[in-house]
Parts: sequence; C-alpha cells; structure tokens
Amino acid sequence: MSILRRSLRGLSPIEARIDLQLLHDSWRHSPGSILAQFAALLMLGWMVRDWPMAHWKWVLPAFGHLTVWATVAMLVRHFHRFGITESGYGRWRTRLLIWHTLEGTMWGLIAVALLAVATPEWRMTIVAALIVYGYTVMLVTIHDWAVAFMGSVPVVLLVAGRLANEHNSSSSFLALVLVVSLLTCMGVSLSVNRRLREAVLLRHENAGLVLQLREEINKVTEAKARAEAADRLKGEFFAAASHDLRQPLHVMMLLSSALKPWIHQDEGQSLLRKLQTALGSLGAMFEQMFFVARVDAQRVDYRAEALPLAEMWARLDSEFSILCASQGLQWRLDPSSEWVQTDGYVLERILRNLLNNAVRYTEHGEVRLRARKRGPWVICQVWDTGVGIQRQHRHRIFDDYFQARNDGRLSSEGLGLGLAVVRRLSLLGPTPVTVLSRLGRGSCFSVRVPRLIPASLVEVTPAASSAKPPAPAKALAAVQAMARTGRGVVVLVEDDPQVRDSTSLVLQQHGWHVAGAATPDEAVAEVAAMQDDGRMPEGDMPAALVSDHRLGLSINGLDAIRQLRYEFGDELPAFLLTGEASEGLTDEAAQARVQLLKKPIEAERLLQMLADSTAPATDAADAA
Repeated sequence: MSILRRSLRGLSPIEARIDLQLLHDSWRHSPGSILAQFAALLMLGWMVRDWPMAHWKWVLPAFGHLTVWATVAMLVRHFHRFGITESGYGRWRTRLLIWHTLEGTMWGLIAVALLAVATPEWRMTIVAALIVYGYTVMLVTIHDWAVAFMGSVPVVLLVAGRLANEHNSSSSFLALVLVVSLLTCMGVSLSVNRRLREAVLLRHENAGLVLQLREEINKVTEAKARAEAADRLKGEFFAAASHDLRQPLHVMMLLSSALKPWIHQDEGQSLLRKLQTALGSLGAMFEQMFFVARVDAQRVDYRAEALPLAEMWARLDSEFSILCASQGLQWRLDPSSEWVQTDGYVLERILRNLLNNAVRYTEHGEVRLRARKRGPWVICQVWDTGVGIQRQHRHRIFDDYFQARNDGRLSSEGLGLGLAVVRRLSLLGPTPVTVLSRLGRGSCFSVRVPRLIPASLVEVTPAASSAKPPAPAKALAAVQAMARTGRGVVVLVEDDPQVRDSTSLVLQQHGWHVAGAATPDEAVAEVAAMQDDGRMPEGDMPAALVSDHRLGLSINGLDAIRQLRYEFGDELPAFLLTGEASEGLTDEAAQARVQLLKKPIEAERLLQMLADSTAPATDAADAA
C-alpha cells in the first residue's frame, strides 16, 4: 500500500477490495492502543513530577495527546455507525495517517524534553523505551506499512536530532543506535507487509475462484434439475398418454382379427398374417416404451414381501419352455425352494426380460434359469449359449436403445429397451444385476435378492403349479365350437365408440352376443332391450363382463364391474382392459376377482380367456 495513495482508482477490483478492507481493519483495531498509551502517559507524569524541568514542556505534548485521542474517539464512533465507502477512502486514510503522525510527534516532544534534564541512566532508559515503542508500532500496524512508518519516524527523528546536537560521542552513538534500529525494523516490517499482502491477495483470489466455482456448480445443478424435471415431465406425459396411444393399436389388432374370415385367398391370408405380426411387434415396442415411461415417471413402486421362488419359476417355466421349443433351443430350469424378500412384480419382470434377451440372441444350445444361495443372498441367474457380448460393449448394454448386433436398426430386433428396463427396475430396490460373458460362448446375467428363511417353510414345487394353459389353437377351436351354437351374452362397457364397435365385431364373429354401452346404466338397459326383442331369453344372465378401465371422470372400470355385478350376480366373470396396469390397480383387480388385461390385446387371447371363464357354466348348461 503506497503512503501517498488517497484513492482506489487504477487498482484491480481485488486490490481495491484489499486496501479498503485494510483501512477498515486499521480503524477497527488501532484505537485499542489508546488505552495503553494513556496509562503510559499517566505513569510517566507521576515519575517525572519532581524532575528539574518546566512542566509545560511535557504537559503541553500530553494535552496534545488527549486532544488527538478525543478526536479519534469521535471518528471511531462515526466509523462504527456508517463504515467507509470507496468514495470516502481518501478522507479516512488521510485522517489515519495524520492521527499516527501527531501521536508519534507528541511522544517525540515529550522524549526531547525529558532528555534535556535526564541523568545518563535515564537517558539510556528513554532511548530503549523509544526503540521498543518503534518496534511496537511497526508490529501492531504491520498490515499497513504506511501507518507504521508515519507513527515511528517522528519519534526517532526528533530524539535522534536532539542527541546529535549535543556533540558528544555517547549521545551520537545513542542517536546512531536509534536510527539503525528504526531502519532495521522498517525493513523487516516492509518485507513482512509485502508477504502479508500477497497472502491476502491470494486468499481473495481463491475466494473469488471459490465463488465462481460455486456459481458454476449452482448453474450446473440448476441445469441438471431442469433437465431431470423436463425428463420427468416427459415421462409423466408419456405415461399419462399411454392409454390414448394404445387405443388405435388395440383397434387395429381387433379389426385385423375380424378381417380374417373375409379373406379366403392364400395371398390375402399371408398378407394378413404379416400385418398381424407387424402389429404384434408394434404392440411389444409400445409396451416397452410405455413401461420405461412409467418407471421414469416414478409410477412403479417397489414393495418387498416374502416370496417363494417356486411359484415364479413355475410361471416362467410354462412360458419359456414353449418359447424355447419353438426356437429349437433346450430349456433348462433348476427347481428352487428358496424364499426371498423382494417385489415379485419387479423381480419377475427383470427375469422375463433377461430370458427374452437370452432366447433372442441364442441360435443353438440352451437357455437356463437357476437360483443359488450365497449367504444372506439368493443369486438368480439366466444362462445362455448365445453369441456373447464383446468386452467394449458390456458397459453399454444397459443403455437405452443400444443394440450391439443391430446396426441397421431392424424393427424385428426390437428397440433395445429390454436391458434398459432391467437397469431401471434394478435401481428400484436391492436387486443389482451383473453380467459375465464370453464372445461366441454365451452370457450369464445374475440378479441378487435378499434371502428369506420363513418360520414355517412349506415346500412349493414347480409341479404344484405346472398346469399349462391350453394352446391358443385349441382354445380358439373351443370358442368357435361354442360360437356355432350362439351361446352367451357379453356385456361390454367402453366409452370409445371405435374400440366398442371393433370389440363387438370380433365377439359377434365368434358367436357371442354383445350388449355394448358407454356406461353401466346403458349396459343394463341394453341387456333389457335384448331380452325384450328376443335376442336373449328373458331371465337369463350375461355370461361375462368386459370393461375398459378409463370410462370418464366420475367412474372407472372397477366401479362399472361392481355396479353390473350387483345387477347380474357377484359370480359373473369380469375382465378389465387397461393400458395403465399399475401395481395398485393389479392388487385392486385381484381383490375384486377381476382378470386384468393390458391393451393392446390380441383377439385370440381375449376369446381364449372368455372361453376359459365361461366353459364350466356352459358345460353345466349342457348337462342340464
């Protein structure tokens, strides 16, 4: 800091901030030395009261001290109230320098007056005291070297001049010692002052960098939060719109099935099969995309419960034994009697996706499912003898839309969301998924779940639930046989006219009578109208209920089914069609004894389930 600097112009922002802060520190801490100097002044007056000298020679400088200190006290009070602004820097710095200059001058005048009458012993004492005073001033005000300089130099110059004017060797030596001591102290304090200033400058620069880094981090955090919010809103929108997006696909699948009896040429049948295959692939792609959107929108909850693996193994066995056989692969299932603490829906969805992936990328050999105990864990493993995964691709296989062997983006190979769904599901609970693979020899995907040992373990074997549903062709044949006799009325509740008409057309082609309506009240009225005009024997009850879930703002499909069961009987088989099969809805449907069907659904599957649910009632009617 320059002695003559009286403004902050020309300095960098950091240097200006440092100088202003140093000036604040000087006015905040330096006034504390006034009390010590006042005590020293009183002690000095008591000691020299009997010296042979005119009292005004030291009383007058002492009165000057009191005047300076009183003025400083008023300035300090003003400083504490208003502080120092950048525009007031010059005034307050000038006041500080004048204060310390006058203070040093007064002490110098007192010392000169005392040296004139002091004995040799007291002269040495006074010189030593002045050296200590100079060093003390330098140390106390070392953060502002200009203040230290202006506070020490007047004392030394006055006393050294007085000693030099005595023209004797001892006095000249004392003057020399005093000057050398002052110069040495000034050099040391100047060096320390520079280092302190560099340290303060570095600290402020670091603080500026920290603030800048904090701002950048805040910006990145805000940008990330906005991106996550946008992604969540996208997922919310996609999940909410999934029902509306499923509707036209559901209609096309129903109409393609209804078109089949009207096409007799082989070429037309071949084109229709290709159309149905394409619609099936499109439905599978939509299902994956909708599920990813539901997970991203946090609409899939993880609810851990005690779960026997044997039941899940039986369901997967009934599905993938047929799938592997159709692909010419060997299916191998290692029975398991283990219990786990997990969400059954999440774990089964993970394993089903891994098994589908294994079947897709295995050309020959086998696909295997097994569970292994590992301490407090059960490791569910899916093995295959497929193509394997290249090392450079293993860290990417769980990314969205990544397919290492589908560079051409063939739709027949899917969208590359199967393992992305696995990754999302594994993050919902303690179900980490790992992979081991050798190129050309196959892969092993492992899912770790907490192991549970129930208090009373009841063995559940796959054989206990190994009954497999009848093949679609046989079920369809049974439905067509029933259709020839024209049995059964199906109550269809669907508020979308296009979907209602398409579903009615398919059911009517296979012999079902349909009472279609947009609301339960209209459905009851339609059944009554069918009894009045003879399409349904009076007193008979419908064979089944089929309802869409989203019917409007005031009622949903489960409410409609409850209302219609009140009219037609609690034991009436009921099916709920929905494009938003959340876990909560699944539980509600199960408690209401309603079978949940997800859109889009193939006509053959709907007909098969109607046949299965009404077959006992039909057989009983035949026996009667």
